[in-house]
Formats: sequence, C-alpha cells, structure tokens
Amino acid sequence: MSTTTPEQPRVLVVLHDVDDNLNELAEPLAAAGLRIVMWDVERDPEGAPAVDALDQFSGIVSLGAYAGVRDEPKHAWMTHEKRLLERALQTEMPVLGLCFGSQLLAAAGGAAFRPSPKPEYGWTSVRLTPAAAGDPVIAPLVRTADGDAVDVFHYHDDSYELPKGAVLLGETDGIIEAYRLGSAAWGLQFHLEVGLATQLAWIAGGRRAYERAGVDPEEQERLSHENYRRYREQAHAVGTAFAEQVLAYAQRTRSAASA
Repeated sequence: MSTTTPEQPRVLVVLHDVDDNLNELAEPLAAAGLRIVMWDVERDPEGAPAVDALDQFSGIVSLGAYAGVRDEPKHAWMTHEKRLLERALQTEMPVLGLCFGSQLLAAAGGAAFRPSPKPEYGWTSVRLTPAAAGDPVIAPLVRTADGDAVDVFHYHDDSYELPKGAVLLGETDGIIEAYRLGSAAWGLQFHLEVGLATQLAWIAGGRRAYERAGVDPEEQERLSHENYRRYREQAHAVGTAFAEQVLAYAQRTRSAASA
C-alpha cells in the first residue's frame, strides 16, 4: 500500500463536469504512488494552479466536458487550462486528454477544430495504427485488441485535426481517435475512464441523444454489461502505463533540480 509523503509525485486531474470523474483511472494512478489533485473548473475556480506554478505537478489528466473548444470565449477556465497544457507541452510533462481533454490538448498543440464526421455515442470500434503497438501508453490496447480493432465507449459530437507533428495512434472512418503529441502527451477521443455504472448513467441520461444519432440505447446497455470487465482491465493497463511516464518525469525533474 502506497503512503503519501512530501516527495510523492502529484498529478493534476482537471474535472469539467461532475458526472465525468476520473473513474477507472483513479486506482492505477494511486496504486503507482501518485498523489491525485483535482481541479473542479466550475465549482472550485480558485483551485486552478498558476501556469508558473505547474512544476508542483508531474502530470496532467484532462477529462471530458459538455463544453467544446469553440466555447472558450464563454469559459475563463478553458483559456487557463489551455495555457497549462501549452506549458506542459513545452516542458514535456506527461498529459492524458480524454474526449474534450483530447480536443483541448489538440487545440493547445495548434490543431484546428472540426465537427466530428458523425456523432459517436456508446460502443464503437477504433482501428489502432501500427504506431500504437510501440507506443509506451497505448500499447496495452493493442495487446487486447481483436486484430487491429478495439471496442471503446464514446460520447461526443466534436473532433479536431491532427496537431502538427503528432503521431496518429487510432482512427475510425476519418475520426481521429488517439494520438501522441510530442514525447509525452496523449489524446484519446473515447472515454477510457468510464466504468459500468457511469456508462449506464450516461446511456439513461442521454437516451434522446443516442436515438437522434441512430444508436439503440438498449443495445448499448447490453454491450456495456458484456464489455465492462475487459474495458476496466484496459483502463487500468493504460493508466498504469501513463503513471510510469509521470513517475519517470518526476525522477528526471528531481535529478535536474539536485544537479
């Protein structure tokens, strides 16, 4: 069992909406010995770290949101979060962006917004690219995929162009589903973090949106019951791999500071 010490590396988790929490990714981060620090952008705006104080952290996880990157003029927190992500990219601090988080990370990397070619709700299949097999964070998905395809859980209408210099790791019919930007930032358009309880809540709460998109909510409920164990294992494996990147960054920065 890990214990909290003053030297324990901290990872900043940006929470945009209360119904999309860290969920299945919390356990592997904590088990790796990381201290999880939440910033709730709506309910605790004062909890935002200053850009020049980002070095108190060794990684960032940016979660999903009902807001989109085009809504930035309405949300001061979004501008600040993008600056944090830009700073993390400059310092090669590990970042994991999920759904909206992947969209904002792409924007921080200079990519243009675009609507998704089609809305994605519930379970869809993502084709993993050959580069994914050698990626330090996404490779666990390759090892559990059916050929080059992996089933993942979505809830989005927005998308983005691939940031300049980014490596495409997954796509579905022209939708960018996963990428690596620089040496230590990853964007996943799907919600790898959500477990069965959250999936069922989203399906129930978004039933009309599912139906408008031509997706059968009852079929999605069935798939969630069928897939949740493997999906949890995949989330834990990717979370563990990301935690290793955070720990390595923390070690490098400690070594540099003591040199």
